[in-house]
Amino acid sequence: MPEIGSCTDETCDDELKELYECHCCLHLVCLYHLNGHVEIIKKNKQQIDKLRNKLNTIINTLQLIINEKLSTIKYEQNLIEQTKQILDVSSSSIDELEDIFEKIKQTIILNRSEMMVKVESLSLETTNHSSICKSNKENINSN
Repeated sequence: MPEIGSCTDETCDDELKELYECHCCLHLVCLYHLNGHVEIIKKNKQQIDKLRNKLNTIINTLQLIINEKLSTIKYEQNLIEQTKQILDVSSSSIDELEDIFEKIKQTIILNRSEMMVKVESLSLETTNHSSICKSNKENINSN
């Protein structure tokens, strides 16, 4: 059963109205403002649902990246073990030694090129940020 009184919403007039308790803020508000509160809650829930979906997507992407890295690490560890086994056997052929040498060399080159790309992209980001800061500083100084 609604109460009669003034709505607690600041934007409402001081007329006596039927008041209802808002289930989110527990304030007594008129029907108009109660509906407004419900709409705000719906919009917030939609935003939360969208953000949750985005987070699930990004978690899945990150998991794929991690799995790929783990697979690469496993391959590289296996390559090290193969090399140790070949080195332990004194009768290893030149072909075996050259083959494993090339595999390791290619792995190192690949890792270095990935590191260079990361370092270059970080360098570009830093340059972009510093130029933004400079232009902001120049704008402030010119004012």
